[in-house]
Amino acid sequence: MTGSGKTRSWYLDPLVAEQKRQVMQSWVRQALDSWKPEAVIKTDLFEEAYGQDRIFDDLFPGARIAVGVDVEIETVARAARIHGASFCCTACDVRRLPFPSLSVDLVLSPSTLDHFESQAELTESLDELARILRPGGMLLITLDNPTNPLYYALRWGSRRGWTPFRLGHTLSSGTLQQLLRERGFRIEGQSFLIHNPRGVSTVVFLALRKLLGRHASAPIRLLLAVFAAMGKLPSRRFTACFHAVAATKIAD
Repeated sequence: MTGSGKTRSWYLDPLVAEQKRQVMQSWVRQALDSWKPEAVIKTDLFEEAYGQDRIFDDLFPGARIAVGVDVEIETVARAARIHGASFCCTACDVRRLPFPSLSVDLVLSPSTLDHFESQAELTESLDELARILRPGGMLLITLDNPTNPLYYALRWGSRRGWTPFRLGHTLSSGTLQQLLRERGFRIEGQSFLIHNPRGVSTVVFLALRKLLGRHASAPIRLLLAVFAAMGKLPSRRFTACFHAVAATKIAD
């Protein structure tokens, strides 16, 4: 991906970014309960480099080691300029992480592994995350939700350059959980997150901003509240943008 920070985050309205940040941080804190991990890795820095949906910079203030990784040097450099005092940034492939085995308490992987083109690459990265986590450590992972019908339209558009990112291969929640169990994890919980219809809402919010300017915030907030309410319905697995799994490593 190329382009400036401005062009790469054009699709995300500030109010959408605020909602995403709140939802993601709330999910992480709920999963951790009162546990405070000392060594934390985040597997993607796109949010911290380009968006206002920055979830990492103030999420683990007491961590002894907090590192964000990304495969793109430009993204790493930009995130480091913005957040250098909050956490370290390094460029690497999540399939070949430069960390010792059994050295990490928590891995936060928000919609990172679903950019690979194949399940083989995705499972290879799960092997690597399992390697660096110590027994008792936690993996918090989200993937694009394939049960949401809009996912396929968004992936189609992303492969034609209509988005600043390319959607790759994802997994169902059940398949992800099975793969994690095979790698020595115990599933602690699963969730469906962000009930904002991506793609459709982007067009609507951009139009509202263009037509109403600063007065667009009120209708956008109303729409976001309506979308969020979908997360309380039995149909939430079909409206969520992402599915999330919290898992504890129980074996080397």
